Amino acid sequence: MKWLNLGLIRLFEFLVLLLYSFFVLTYFGAFLLLPLDVLTLLTRGLGGVGLPAWAGFPIAAIVTGYLCYLVYKMPGLYRSIVNGGLELTNAGHAQLRQLEAIAAEVNGGASRPSTT
Repeated sequence: MKWLNLGLIRLFEFLVLLLYSFFVLTYFGAFLLLPLDVLTLLTRGLGGVGLPAWAGFPIAAIVTGYLCYLVYKMPGLYRSIVNGGLELTNAGHAQLRQLEAIAAEVNGGASRPSTT
């Protein structure tokens, strides 16, 4: 029965790792893809006004670059975004540590060596 409990804990550990990895990749991926989305929307918007894509794209690129520069100049906003992602990463790591401690308790102290 001990191996079943240990197997379930390892399964939960794996699922938590997958879940938090998905959260972190989605969080940072959204902020990386956001400027591309703004660029696409501005290009299509300028196309709707009557500019062809080859003429609207440079204008949209300049506007998107300027918006990214404004975000870069706001260190509080930039730090807040990065700290949110780091807190999410630390929460996942703490959850994995708790599950590892439970696995060590179930296994009688002979568990995997810690990576930290």
